[in-house]
Amino acid sequence: MQSISQAQASLGSSFDPGGIAKGGDVQLNAVETIMSQAALKFIQLAKKRLTQRGKIDTGNLSDIVVSDLTNKGSKYEITIGYYKTNPAAEYYDFNDKGVKGIGGFKGQLPRGFKEPTGSPYSFKNLRLSSGFINSIVRWYLRHKSYIRNEDQRTNLRGIQRKRKTLGSIANETEKIRGLAIATARNIKRKGISRTGFFEDNIDLAFGDDFKNDLAKALGQDIILSIKKGLI
Repeated sequence: MQSISQAQASLGSSFDPGGIAKGGDVQLNAVETIMSQAALKFIQLAKKRLTQRGKIDTGNLSDIVVSDLTNKGSKYEITIGYYKTNPAAEYYDFNDKGVKGIGGFKGQLPRGFKEPTGSPYSFKNLRLSSGFINSIVRWYLRHKSYIRNEDQRTNLRGIQRKRKTLGSIANETEKIRGLAIATARNIKRKGISRTGFFEDNIDLAFGDDFKNDLAKALGQDIILSIKKGLI
C-alpha cells in the first residue's frame, strides 16, 4: 500500500492532513472533513426522499443525527439515527421499511405508493387505538386544506354568527374525527408505503468512495461499520 503521505496526496490539495500527530499516531479528527461531507450527503439524500414521499410534516423525521466516528484498531464505527428524545426515534423505521397492510383495500392504491413487500412490519387487524386516531386528527388539524367545508353562509349577524361559529366548531370536530377513523382503517388495510430514506441512501453516502478516501486519509485499510440506532 502507498505511504501515508502518498495516500493523502492522492486526495487532492483541499485535504488537510493535520490529523497525523508526531510519531505517526492517527488522530480521529484527521478524517473529520471526509466524515462530515459523507454525513451531510446522507442527510441531504434522506431529506430529499422524505420530501418526495410527502413525509415532511412536523419535521421530526428530518432531524437525523450522526454520531462521532470511533475506532478500535482498524475497525471504525458510526451510528446514524435520532436522539432518544426525538419522537421520530419510535417510528422512523416503520416509515423507512413500510408496514404491510392486512388486505381488503378497495380501490386504486395512492400514486407513488411503494409496497413494503420485504418489511418485517405488518398490521394484524383493523382495531383502531385512540392514540392512532388522535395522531391522524392532529395531522388533519395541521393540514386543514384537506378538509372541505361545504356549508358556508355569509352575512350573519350577532347571535346568528355566534351560533354558526359554535356549530361549525362542533361540526368540524366531528368531521375531522370521522375522516381520521376512515383514514386509519385505510392505512391498516393498504399498509404504509416504504420510503427507504435510510436504507437506500447509506450506500450512496458511505459507499466505496467514502471508504477509500477514509483509508487513504488514515494510510491503512479499514473495516467500517455503520449502524442505525438511537444516539
